[in-house]
Amino acid sequence: MNSEQLTALAAAATVVISLVNVGLSSFLLRRQESERWTREQLPNLVQKFSDSAHTYYVKIFNGDRSTIDPSSRGDHGMEEFREVMAALKRLEVFASPAVISAASEVTLWIEAMRQHYLTALEQGQEAIEEPWDLYWHYAEARHSFLVASRKEMGLRRPPVPPGLQSHRQQAMPDQRRTWFRRPSQSVATRSDSSSGDS
Repeated sequence: MNSEQLTALAAAATVVISLVNVGLSSFLLRRQESERWTREQLPNLVQKFSDSAHTYYVKIFNGDRSTIDPSSRGDHGMEEFREVMAALKRLEVFASPAVISAASEVTLWIEAMRQHYLTALEQGQEAIEEPWDLYWHYAEARHSFLVASRKEMGLRRPPVPPGLQSHRQQAMPDQRRTWFRRPSQSVATRSDSSSGDS
């Protein structure tokens, strides 16, 4: 291969490498812009979903159910439900699977509360028992949604709301106190067994 052929080959290789570099740089730039745009959209979408879910929850849990027309019970809260689902669908385009899953859980527990009240109304119950077990599931799901959303946006975890913190402490005894009690109980057990042996 003569020098002219080598020069032509080197020039062709340079052109190919340049084209690859331009293509790769363009791809990376578009990807960076897309990710930046997604990050900019996410806070508004998270807030929209959170606000819609809270409005839906208030309608269901705190609404005046005595004013619901029996013929339209099934429609109670449906306008708010549609708002939540629209916000969830927009969130699904931009958010991570963890955020989408957490948002779906929030919606699920509000809908469970709605079904609880509708069933009670259909059965003619005058004094409807508040579904506190469903409420605490909703509260946990809402907090998990905020944790997942803030993590994706690179923010710190939100604090646990005081009411939820109090519920957790009542539902699960303090592990530290349990751990501190164990040695004294085991000592008492050993002293009982040793006194029985003697």
